[in-house]
Amino acid sequence: MTLSTTTIDRIVANVLSQLSTPDEPVHEVSPSPEEARQPPQHQLSNNVITAEQLESIPAGQTVFVPTKAIITPAAVDVVRERKLTIERTSHSPESQQSKATNQAATSNHLSIAIVRHTENVQQAIAELGDVNKELVSCPDDAAKFAISELCRTGAGTVLIFAEQTHRAACLTNRNSKAKAVVANDSGEVKKIRKQLRANVWCIDPTNRSYFELKNLLKVICSK
Repeated sequence: MTLSTTTIDRIVANVLSQLSTPDEPVHEVSPSPEEARQPPQHQLSNNVITAEQLESIPAGQTVFVPTKAIITPAAVDVVRERKLTIERTSHSPESQQSKATNQAATSNHLSIAIVRHTENVQQAIAELGDVNKELVSCPDDAAKFAISELCRTGAGTVLIFAEQTHRAACLTNRNSKAKAVVANDSGEVKKIRKQLRANVWCIDPTNRSYFELKNLLKVICSK
């Protein structure tokens, strides 16, 4: 098939028109706020940190090096010139982040010792979800439980339900990690929080309604 000159010119013109069409704009993906807040980090595992190793790292960034690493004088000059931050650590940034996550999880851990058990107590603590709770026979055992939870599992908060609240608090406070107090109502909890960081709360549930206990636990657990 023979194409006419006019047809050929039209085909060429269409091709040139398509080639001359500007490319679609490239949309840049902005980093998320979380990524933007995190400072750039680098890690060097060498026992001797030299200037050559640091020269490839952009200015203003954080460099993690082994705790006992030796930094040469020339490397010190590079750190100063590039305004680098040297962090000596035996863990990688990822490990530090995991450790921080574990600490946060531990601080939210709740344990409960129950000496005085009532239906209202059972109903109120049931709404707290999956918590470590134990029935004990006396305030002395409740204090031992609280101390064990603070020291062994690193519990952030321990609740003790007992009639002899002051005895339970006094025995618990024999341990240096414990800051046990007696909590009678939500207003008292707020006053206590302004004065110290209590981590063991002793509550007498006698003649307390479900709603009273629920509101009290809500204030205690809302750090």
